[in-house]
Amino acid sequence: MMTAVCHNDVLESELTAQNETTSQEINLSDDEIMRRVRDIRATWSLSERAARREEADRRFENLIETIFAEAA
Repeated sequence: MMTAVCHNDVLESELTAQNETTSQEINLSDDEIMRRVRDIRATWSLSERAARREEADRRFENLIETIFAEAA
């Protein structure tokens, strides 16, 4: 079973950061986003790519577990 803990001070600071970002309204095309992602990924070493893939897999597994736990 998984338990999530949310601290109000963290939540408030994240909301503030999100509001500041959305007020500036920077709109990027899908092509521009993909170009930037490709440029960033090109700087990663093979070991960093593997570590990021493992972390992504772990997070995805946690997400699926949480979704199915809420549905039960």
